[in-house]
Order: sequence, then C-alpha cells, then structure tokens
Amino acid sequence: MMGPRTALVVLMLRRAAASLLPYVVLVVTRHLDFLYLAQVERYKSPRLWGWISRRWRMVLDAQAALLQAVVLVAGIILAWFRLPVIIFYMVWMAAGMWLSAHRSSLQVSQRLQFTPRAVRLTAVTFILAMAIMAGTTVLTMALLSPLLAATRAFLVAIGLATGLVVVSEVTAGTVFLANLSLAPLEQAINRRYCAQAKQRMRRYPGQVIGITGSYGKTTTKFITAALLGRRYPVYKTPDGLNTTMGITRIIRENLRDDHQFFVVEVAAYGPGEIREVCEILRPKLGILTAVGVQHLERFRTPERIAEAKYELIASLPPNGPAIINADDPGCLRLADRARREGRRTLLYGIGEDERALDVRGKNVKISDRGSAFHVQTEAGTAMFETRLLGSYNIANILAATAAALEYGVPLEEIREGVKSLTPPPKRLEVREEGGVVKLIDVANANPLGAHMALEVLGQFEGGSKILITPGLVELGRIEAEENRRLGRAAALVCDYVVLVGPTQTLPLREGLREGGFSENRILVARHSGEVADCLKEIVRQGDILLYENRLPDTYLELS
Repeated sequence: MMGPRTALVVLMLRRAAASLLPYVVLVVTRHLDFLYLAQVERYKSPRLWGWISRRWRMVLDAQAALLQAVVLVAGIILAWFRLPVIIFYMVWMAAGMWLSAHRSSLQVSQRLQFTPRAVRLTAVTFILAMAIMAGTTVLTMALLSPLLAATRAFLVAIGLATGLVVVSEVTAGTVFLANLSLAPLEQAINRRYCAQAKQRMRRYPGQVIGITGSYGKTTTKFITAALLGRRYPVYKTPDGLNTTMGITRIIRENLRDDHQFFVVEVAAYGPGEIREVCEILRPKLGILTAVGVQHLERFRTPERIAEAKYELIASLPPNGPAIINADDPGCLRLADRARREGRRTLLYGIGEDERALDVRGKNVKISDRGSAFHVQTEAGTAMFETRLLGSYNIANILAATAAALEYGVPLEEIREGVKSLTPPPKRLEVREEGGVVKLIDVANANPLGAHMALEVLGQFEGGSKILITPGLVELGRIEAEENRRLGRAAALVCDYVVLVGPTQTLPLREGLREGGFSENRILVARHSGEVADCLKEIVRQGDILLYENRLPDTYLELS
C-alpha cells in the first residue's frame, strides 16, 4: 500500500500527464506536417529552408506560443503564492484542447508517405526533438526549484510543459537539421540505388522511350503506352512519377524483361536532372512536347529550361529518333540544333501549311465531346476520332502516333487505339456527378495549358461555367503578369471564379477586374479544403466546373 505522500505524488503526476496529452498530440502532428513538407520539397535542404524563411509566421505560430506562455506563467504564480495548482492543470489542458481544435494541418491535398527515407528522417527528428525537450525540461526545473516551494510533480509538469512549447515552436528547424544531418547517408544510399538501376538497365532487353516537356509529357506517355500496348508488352511509369529516384525505384522493383517497351516521362527542377536519369535509362527514342516557362522561378531563364529539355535529345544514340513538336517555337529551335548535330529528328504538328512534317494533323474539329481530325504520314492518311478534350491533346496524339509508327504499329491500328483512349487521371478528365460536369485538370499548370483548359470550358453548353484555381506558380518574374493574363481570359469564359489562396491569387483577381468581371462573382477560399463551402453557394445542376491546377501544399495560406 502507498503512503499518503506517495499517493499524492502519483495523483499529481497523473494530473500532469493528462494535462500534457493535448500538447503531445499537437507536437507530434506539427512534426508530421513539417516532415511532409520536407518530402514535398524532395528532401532538398535549400528548398526546405526557403519555405521556412518565407513562411516564418506559420512556422513560429506566435499566437499559440503566447497563449501557452500566459498559462505557464499563471501556473508559476499559483505555485509562488501556494495556491491550489489544480487550477493550472485544468486551464492548461483546456488551452491545449483549444489549440488542437483550431489547428490547421499542412497536409491538405496529400499525406506524408512513410517511405524508408521518410522513416529515417522521422527517427532522427524524434531523437533531436526529445533531446531539446529533455534539455529544456531539466533547465526549467533547475531554474524554478530554488524559487518555488512546490511539489516535485508540479516542477516536473512545468518543466515538461515548457519543453513541449519550445519543441513545438522549433519543429521546422528540428526537421531541417535532421534532414541536413542525413544528407551524406541519403546520398550514399541514392548512389547505391542508382548503380543498381544502371546495372538493371544494362541487362534490360527492351526499348526505352523517354518523354519530356514543359507540359503534355504525362498525357503523351499514357497515349504512347496505349498505342504500343495494342501490339507489344509495355510498362509505363506511374502517374506523376518522373524524378530520378522515383524512376530508379520503378526500375529496381517493377520493370521486367518481358516488357518490350519501357515508356518513361522525365522531369527536371534544375539543370542536369534529365541527363542524370537518362544516364540510367539510356533511351532509344525521345519525345519533346514543349519548351515553356513552367518552373522559370527555379531555372531563372527560358534558355536554361530549353537546355534542360535538350538533355533528353542529347542522350539518344546516333540513330535514335527525336520526335519534336513543330508547333512549339522552343521545340523547333531545339530540332534545328539536333539536325545541325546530325541527329535524326521527326517533326509533328497541326495545320495545312508548307512545313515538312513527318506526322501532320489537319481538318481539326473540336467539341465538348472530343475531336476529329485527319492524320497525314508517310504511311498514309487516316481520319482520327478521340474523346480527349482540347487542341493540345491532338498534339499529344500526333507525338504518340510518330512513336508507334516508328516501332511498326500500322496506322489503322493506331487509329483504332486513339478512338478508345480515355484521359489520364486529372488531366482534363471529365466527371459527371449529380448533374454537374467536372473538368479535372490539376497537374501543376503552365500558362499555355491553363488557357487551353479555359478554351475547353468555353466549348461546353448548359449552365454556369465555374473556374476553381489557385493560379500559376513557379514562374518567377513573369508570374504576376501571367496570372493577370489568365484572369482576363477567364473573364471572357466564366460565370463564376473560385480563387484558392487570398494572397497567391491577387494578380489573377486583378486580371478578372481588368476583364470586366463582376466582383460579386469572385469567391475566395483560403485553401482547397474550403472550396466545397464556396461551391455550395453557387453550383446548380447543369453547371460545368473546371478545376485548374493543384498547388503543392507548400503554397498553403492558413491565416
């Protein structure tokens, strides 16, 4: 049996533990949020630090820190005057529950994926956080012990509470330091995985088709794989997976020797990334869909973007064809460069001009149900029909047609394949729900793609046309003007516009005003989680909704 003093200590410890529980939950969820952001930023410490420095008000959460500090000071005052500290425990727990209830998660559009790398980062972050908390707790108890004639349990509770406050406020820094400390280990692991993938690809007996471009590469990948798949075993990289390490994992875990073709989209957030993945893949054929200004913020100049895209063409063998979009001026310049270097180029485009095109689309008819057009090639001419929406999908079909012809698929078989195509997920994908048509086009948008999506929206007949968008990002110095242009274009097509992110979308809102769009037809959501509430006010049966672009959660505006 416990004595009265021991029983009192146990009771006080239980009260302390209960009052601290909401803060433990708060600290854990904040750490998970910042671990998620590290994952979104591809574990690159400079990019993570850039996010932290830009959003330091969200990182520090001064309002929560002030509330906790006030309650802690009040608890110390109670102990100083030897008043019942049970009041502190009750208020402390209530404050913690209130903070948890009013907290907004940074994981809105996706969730933290516990990959092996994420698990390692979580473990190191936990060790650092516990060290910070232990040091803060001990220091707080050492400072208060001579001043307060309080029970040991209360001193422990105050120390732990202070530690939780400090750990919560330095969460982003803890994750950053953990990520930085793991960098040498992760680089070594990545080198090993890349070496294994290289060895695997040296043994792979099939053909690799690489696809890149500022936009259109994912849809072109889907179409190319579908057309080749009518005749051959084909494996394509999963939707949205286009980074070096992601492709490396797919090579090691999923690619089989009986896959006669491996269709891969490759992307870059900086110079050299496409070259790096192509050294592993060794593609035999390359498709270049566009050279635009997407990610200009990261590349700094359009010339650097073009140079990065050309890394795919430069990686091809001497006889490996480069299939290039002749309707895109940036692509056409790279095609001229490839020819000067003696590379084999195949051009595709739309129109009935005098250009020498290897695959030409002409007599185009577009509606809200798809497109019909003639395709002219050296193998003959055929009438194509597709359910894919928008003129730029015609260009994607032409690119895939050139690749399929190169590998012996007859034009008539290609025509049948095009007729049965369905949109890749979330790329002008049409959904009908409850009498409302939804156009889902939420891959990270570029200016031309966003304007083409508006063009598709304008082709629909029926109820109100509603645009839901956070605008365009990662465009550097031209971002504000491109968003104003998008706003002016939307004013000509839309009946309502829902802007996602009050600050991010200010230039877009200016463009809407410049286009004469009524202010009372503009609704603003802080983030994607609030969009549904905005739509409840305006959506009726027969309306057409265009969801254009989905920003990474690193662009969230929570206040």
